[in-house]
Amino acid sequence: MEHDPNIFRDSSQVIQEVEDQLESILQKKFRDVDSDLVERINREKEVARKRKEEIERDFEKEKTALTEYRIMVHDFEEQRAGLLNEARDRFQKVLKFQAEIETLAKSTVDEIKRVNDIQERLEILRTKTSERAAFLKTDLRERFGIVAEVMEEEPKPLSLDLDVELEKLRKIKDLLAIESAAASLGRLGGQPAGEDDLAVMDAAAEKSDSDIPGIQDLIAGPAPAAVPEVPAEPSRPAAGELSAAAATEVAAPEPHAAFREDLSEDELAADLESYRRTEPADGSGEIHYFQKDAIVIADPEKLLAAVDRTLDEGQRLSVKLGLTESPKDQFFIKQELINWQEGLRALFLRIVKMCEKNAWTLPRYTEDVISAQVVRRLLERLSMENWSNLEEFASFAASVAEIRKAFHARIEPRLPYLQSLRQELEQG
Repeated sequence: MEHDPNIFRDSSQVIQEVEDQLESILQKKFRDVDSDLVERINREKEVARKRKEEIERDFEKEKTALTEYRIMVHDFEEQRAGLLNEARDRFQKVLKFQAEIETLAKSTVDEIKRVNDIQERLEILRTKTSERAAFLKTDLRERFGIVAEVMEEEPKPLSLDLDVELEKLRKIKDLLAIESAAASLGRLGGQPAGEDDLAVMDAAAEKSDSDIPGIQDLIAGPAPAAVPEVPAEPSRPAAGELSAAAATEVAAPEPHAAFREDLSEDELAADLESYRRTEPADGSGEIHYFQKDAIVIADPEKLLAAVDRTLDEGQRLSVKLGLTESPKDQFFIKQELINWQEGLRALFLRIVKMCEKNAWTLPRYTEDVISAQVVRRLLERLSMENWSNLEEFASFAASVAEIRKAFHARIEPRLPYLQSLRQELEQG
């Protein structure tokens, strides 16, 4: 049997064609895989691009809010700085005016003293003239029999009422000392007052009664003619110093039994409660005090209780501030802290001003712990420090804790304290 050689050749071509087709299919699959990969990558890129755009939009929103907040803080600081500068300028003017008034007051006192000296010299001259005229009249009558008419004494020059003039000067200086202290302590936002300012205030308050000498210091030599004394009425708190309710109670005081030292602690406490009065402190709580006629004694226990309530709220806000990360929320918490501080400052300022006017007092029994000077020092700290600084808040709270501890130790047992307070109301 013969073999056809073309058969092998045809078979090889078929195999080659199959191999080519397989290779083509393989390459096509490779291309499909590559195409799927590229398409998947493009989809992921598009998703990533959209995600980045979304993140960028959110970031721009936050950035805009931060910019607005920065602008707000900047505006606030500018306004605050402007007001502080204006307050400093006006306070400097107050000090300048006060210095000028003090100079004029001293000059007035010197001139009054000189006028008084001149009046004394005129009186001496008038006396000598009268004596000489009487001598001449007698001499003429005895030697020559002439009866001479002596000129009528010329009217004495009107004497100055030095007490009235000096009292006017004292009132002016007291008013300046009190108002300059209030202006210095009323700085915005608890901004510290300068040490020089506080020194000036202390000097003004201490010198308010000592710069102007008394009558005996001014007048050397014969004392002026006595003036009939007019019985002075008991001093009462100035109008407007007490609330309407308190004023009504002053007008019609309740009758009280005479003070007895054998009263028990509970009986004394109940009796003192009948003298208790309250009045608002510039919308920052209430001030408690005891009043009998013209005697007004601030209640230190209620004062410490008001301080404790304020410090408790400040402590709560301090903890909240430490747990807050948002700058905006921190800002508002700090503002609330400063508001509580300002309320307590207004309470202390009211008591200090009334004590400096000698309208109120604090109990003598505890004056070694809580006195007008102690309250004034706390007031200065409230004006100089800033409770949004947690270290300054903690320092103030620690100082008050020491005062509270000493006060409670001082009034234990309570019976002597209550007896002293009741006796002070009775006897002044």
